[in-house]
Amino acid sequence: MSQQPPGPYPAFPQYPGGAVGVPPKPPVPQPVQRAHYCILAGGALTLLGIVATFTQTNAIRSALETSDTTVAQSTINSLVTATIVFACLLGLIEVGLWVWMAFATKAGRNWARVLSTVFFGLSAAGTVFGTLFYFASSASGSSSTTFASSDTTIGQVASWLEFLAGLAAIILLWSKQSSAYFKPPMAFYPGPYGYPGMPPQGLAPQDMPPQGLQQPYTYPVMPQQQPGKQGKPRDPWGTPPGN
Repeated sequence: MSQQPPGPYPAFPQYPGGAVGVPPKPPVPQPVQRAHYCILAGGALTLLGIVATFTQTNAIRSALETSDTTVAQSTINSLVTATIVFACLLGLIEVGLWVWMAFATKAGRNWARVLSTVFFGLSAAGTVFGTLFYFASSASGSSSTTFASSDTTIGQVASWLEFLAGLAAIILLWSKQSSAYFKPPMAFYPGPYGYPGMPPQGLAPQDMPPQGLQQPYTYPVMPQQQPGKQGKPRDPWGTPPGN
């Protein structure tokens, strides 16, 4: 009677843990949420400045006719249209940057917080120089040649409201509670039985998989014992040594 080969070994359940993951993002703190609304308000005020640009159509046409009386009326109309379109395109790009920074900072991107600060510094410098030029032109009684939205009273009001919205957003983004939200999450390395363990060999924190992905936990390989010279096994029932 031939012996039957043994069947497959049963699969034993694995212990809990043994996976590498990143903890979920904490909820958006209240200062970051308020900064989000302030940044969106800044974008809305930029749209108001674009609307103010359309009120300068007559001023642009008058300035072009005064500068050169030999230019045909059709050429002047084309230049007026090109100036208005160019100013509106610049305004729409600025609105897009406002909206982009609003949602990037809300998502906890630290680079967006730094970039928003840089954009605010450039915008604040433009607001100050635009206001100085506006008052200088008003005092001298000369017509503006920049055709910017800040050259009007409505544009000035919108520009300074935009400055205040940006300033409030920057203060909120760099508050203590917001700074904790922008820190990168710490990786969690669960070990056997779900207890925290050491990171796998050769895996640095910056090499962690994106949030939501998991990898098997690799335990450190113990070095094997080097085989040495071993004598003949001793017989426990034999004659004791020395006899």
